[in-house]
Amino acid sequence: MPSASDLRFRVLVLAIAAALGGCAAVDTKTVVTNSEAYMAEQFTPAQLPPKVRAVLEAGERLPVPPFKRIRYRMSADFDEEGRKLSLDADYTITDLGDGYVQSRSEYARNGVPYRINMALMFANIHLLRSQTSFLDRPTAQQPFETKELMVFDRSLGKPVPGRTYTMEAKTGLAPQVAGFTYEKRVCVAGTAVAASSVYAGLTGNGIPIECTKTGESGVVVNKMKYVWIADLGVAFQTEYTSFRSTGRYMIRSLDIQK
Repeated sequence: MPSASDLRFRVLVLAIAAALGGCAAVDTKTVVTNSEAYMAEQFTPAQLPPKVRAVLEAGERLPVPPFKRIRYRMSADFDEEGRKLSLDADYTITDLGDGYVQSRSEYARNGVPYRINMALMFANIHLLRSQTSFLDRPTAQQPFETKELMVFDRSLGKPVPGRTYTMEAKTGLAPQVAGFTYEKRVCVAGTAVAASSVYAGLTGNGIPIECTKTGESGVVVNKMKYVWIADLGVAFQTEYTSFRSTGRYMIRSLDIQK
């Protein structure tokens, strides 16, 4: 879940990518009124580079999760260098099989929707392809995507307490052909907790996971915390920290479609 500061950085990269020769802009109205069809075209494993997909899918297949779709509402409280910001977000995550999760989130300030995020993720933890649309702008931002995947541990899709999971990748905007951004994510699984600590209606155990993202220089870019719910086979984010902001997320309602 990107913070406002992350989104400002993406706007800067977007301007650079435009100079490289971009692709056709997507009308925001399309994203809003025809989200399901648009996501089926843009946020499935088929849109990933073949070499990236080969690395992602190498190894033992993950168990089939016991859900087709989960809808949930979260509240998000941010502190950006002393500026307080509270948001509500309606999420829909759809299982695509073997760890792939499609995610759509709609954010609102004071009850007024203002942006939509769409993504293809692994286990609802690693972003593989994503796109942000601000509802007051005529076109959506260009998608971010994984261009290369050098190191990946797919067993993060079924984490074990005490284990460490590493991903190294190069990312960029869809139209980029060079100048990709290196990132490394190290995720550490902690001691099991009650799943009900994430949301009262959840049963069984959860595995806390803390992921630290660094850039090519080794400087920490951000840290994110999740809890992977064993009974569902998917994770929910609980915290975000960067040098500019911190955020905490709480699930307010949840509906599981099996």
